[in-house]
Amino acid sequence: MNQKSTNIFYARNLSELFYQLKTIANLKIVGSCTAISELPEKMISTTLIREFNHIEKHERYIEFGPATTLAEIQALGERHLPKILLDAIETIANPFVRNIATIGGNIMDPERKNTLYAPLMAMDTILEFKSPAESKYITIQNYSKIPENHVLTNIRVPLNDWDISIFKRLGPSHTITESSASFAFLVDSEKGIITNMRIAYSGTITFRCISLENHMLGLRLPLKSKEIPNYIDEAETEFFTAAKQLKFNPVLKQQFLNLVRYSFDQLT
Repeated sequence: MNQKSTNIFYARNLSELFYQLKTIANLKIVGSCTAISELPEKMISTTLIREFNHIEKHERYIEFGPATTLAEIQALGERHLPKILLDAIETIANPFVRNIATIGGNIMDPERKNTLYAPLMAMDTILEFKSPAESKYITIQNYSKIPENHVLTNIRVPLNDWDISIFKRLGPSHTITESSASFAFLVDSEKGIITNMRIAYSGTITFRCISLENHMLGLRLPLKSKEIPNYIDEAETEFFTAAKQLKFNPVLKQQFLNLVRYSFDQLT
């Protein structure tokens, strides 16, 4: 049996990375390779690029380099990390894998939206992409593919205070399948009035319930139980709008609606 050979290249900084991407045809960027089932014929490792592995906390946000491991982020604890992000990381694989897997690898997987996508989307995370000539900033909600000739260099997560923070994983534990999905629900209030709400879902279908979020702003807490079915109907409409012609397991829709109901029940 003929085995396909793999040529591995390394870069020590961004300049070397961009140079090799420009001069070597069909070169693929890889990190820790925890999500790769088959190695590309030519790949360049980013593990030696120190700019890709950083954690910087500011007053209103925290930034991660794409090569920062999930274990390094988890070690920050709830004191420095949004609870919903910590809850999501704890559901990923096992401690050994989290020591290797990176935040960039989790959200940049071209085949699927992995565990961290929903909570990062709910928090309005901003992705920074660099090319030799410019930087581009894209919210993760609007991200569809890496801009041409750019690489992901930074992940900025806002540090808002949320009164209610809910993360749930659907599907089999510690692995990703077609039936896997993530759900994130965030609520902030002031003097018993909802001032901010985020509902995000990612998996086979990925979306934010923007219309429902906007509808809930200004409503007084606690919510009336009799109104919750109306909110569930709105969530279902947004699910089908996001699904369009996509194929999905019908169970996922029902699980999503169950989670929306559970989340709103916390507000009654």
